[in-house]
Amino acid sequence: MRKKFNVVTSTILVSIFLARFGTFLVIPYLTLFLLNEFDYSGVQIGAILSTLAFSGLLMSFFVGPYIDKFPKNKVILTGLSGYLACYIYFPFIDQYAGFIVFAVLLGMSQSIVEPTYRVLLSLYTEPENRRLIFNIRYFLINISAAVAPLTSVYFQRFGLENIFFGVGFIFLVNIITFMVLFKKYPMEKPAASSSKSSIFQSFHVFKKDYAFSIFVLALIFITFGYSQFDSTFSQYLGKTFDAELAVQYFSWLITTNAITVLIIQYFVYKLGERISTTSSLMIGSGMLSIGLLIFGQSPNIIVLIVAMIIFTAGEVLVFTMVDIHIDSMCEDHEKGTYFALTGVKSVGRIIGPSLGGILLDNVGSGAAVFFIISFITILSVPSFFISSKMKPRI
Repeated sequence: MRKKFNVVTSTILVSIFLARFGTFLVIPYLTLFLLNEFDYSGVQIGAILSTLAFSGLLMSFFVGPYIDKFPKNKVILTGLSGYLACYIYFPFIDQYAGFIVFAVLLGMSQSIVEPTYRVLLSLYTEPENRRLIFNIRYFLINISAAVAPLTSVYFQRFGLENIFFGVGFIFLVNIITFMVLFKKYPMEKPAASSSKSSIFQSFHVFKKDYAFSIFVLALIFITFGYSQFDSTFSQYLGKTFDAELAVQYFSWLITTNAITVLIIQYFVYKLGERISTTSSLMIGSGMLSIGLLIFGQSPNIIVLIVAMIIFTAGEVLVFTMVDIHIDSMCEDHEKGTYFALTGVKSVGRIIGPSLGGILLDNVGSGAAVFFIISFITILSVPSFFISSKMKPRI
C-alpha cells in the first residue's frame, strides 16, 4: 500500500510538471500571437481569454460531484484527452470563431483535470504531509514556468502553431503513462451513492458553507489581478514596444517570475509553518496588488522586473496556501466538489482580460489602467479576512 501510494503520487506530480511545461510553451504567448498574426483588438483578444475562463466556470459547477462519484482514473483520462484534442486542433485555426471553440474546449479540459489532480494528491497523502506535497506541486509547476518560456522562444522560429503539435505529444505521453499506471495499480471504486450528481449539489455547498463562499469571492478578486499578467500586461508590452522586443521582455519577465518562485518557495514553506494560511493569503494578495500597480508606472525593464518580483512574492504566498486551506475546509468525500468549485474563481479570469482590454483601448495612461486593476485585486484582502472569521461549516 505504501509502494502504491508512492507510485501514484509521483506519477501525478510528474504529470502535473509535463502538463504545465506544455502549457507554458504556448499559452503565455497566445495574446502576442493573436495580436501580431491576426491583428485582433484588445477587446477581441480579451473575449477569447474570457471565453476560456467562462467555459471553465460552467464546468466547475458540473464536474465536482462527478469527480467524487466516478473513478478518478477515468476522469483524468477524459480531461487529458480533451487537452490533446485542443492542442492538435489549434494549428488548423484560421478564423476568429475557431479560437473561441479552442478556448471553450481548453477551459472544459482544465476544469476536469486540475481539481482531480489535487483531489488525488490529497487522498493519497497523509494529512501531516499534505502541506509539503502541495508545495512540491507548486514548485514543479514553477520549474516548468522557468524552463518552458525560454524553450518556446527558441522554437518559435518554427512558428508557434507547430509548437502546439509538440504540446499535444506531451499530453499523449501523459495519457499513456496514466493508462499504464492504472492498469498496474487499479484504483478503488468510489462507494456507491444513491443520490444523483447534479449542478444543484454544487450550489448547495455555497448555501451551507458561507465561509467557503466568501473564500471563493476572494479567489475571484485575486484571479482577476493574476490574469492580467498574460492578458492585459502582455498587450501593454505589445503596444509599447515593437513585436520582437515585446516578446523578449515578456520572456524575461516570465523567467523572472519563475526564478523568483524557485528562490523563495522554501522560505514561504517555512513561513507557512509559523503563520496561519489566512495571514499568508492576505499578505500575498496585498503584494500582488502592489506589483500590478507598479507595472503601469514605467516601461523601463528594470522597473518592470522589480514589479515582477513583488508580484511573484505575492503569488507564491497566495497560491501555495489556497489548496492547503481548501483541503482543511472539507471532508474526503467532498474534496472533488470543493476543489472543482474553486474554478468559480474563473469569474475573475472572465472579467479580467475583457476589462483590461477595454481599459487599454480607451484609457491612454498605463498608470491609470493598472491602478484600477490593482484596486479591484486588493479587495481580496478583506474577503480572506471575513472568511476566516466566519463560523466553521456544519
